[in-house]
Amino acid sequence: MGDSENNQEVQQVATDKEQAMAAMLIVAKKQLFLQRITTLATVGIFVVVLVAMIVLVPKVTMTLTNIDKMVADASSSVENINAMVAEMTEASKNLNQLVNDNTEPLTQAVNNMAGIDFEGLNKAITDLQATVGPMAQFFGRFK
Repeated sequence: MGDSENNQEVQQVATDKEQAMAAMLIVAKKQLFLQRITTLATVGIFVVVLVAMIVLVPKVTMTLTNIDKMVADASSSVENINAMVAEMTEASKNLNQLVNDNTEPLTQAVNNMAGIDFEGLNKAITDLQATVGPMAQFFGRFK
């Protein structure tokens, strides 16, 4: 019986080894399948990123260039506005100086005009017309 038991044990061990190998083969096939899926997903992601970079990088570069131009234009406009403000400030100072320099003569002119005796002037004009009128008629006869 010793040999037959040994034979059975050897056969049992061989059967166990075959089952273990078959189970390991199944697990290895599943791992290979999952690795292929992972590889395909990685390649797909790489392709999507590559296409996105090829499409988006020129657009982003163009947008940044346009932004740089706009910033330069805005900066130039701000400089022009600052120059205009400085010129307007200088013109305002000159206008203030002109008004200050001519305040006294303008005041004198207004006071002189206010001091004119318009009633006396009207009476003098009426008297002059009364005096010159007969002379004009007299000289008008010699024409």
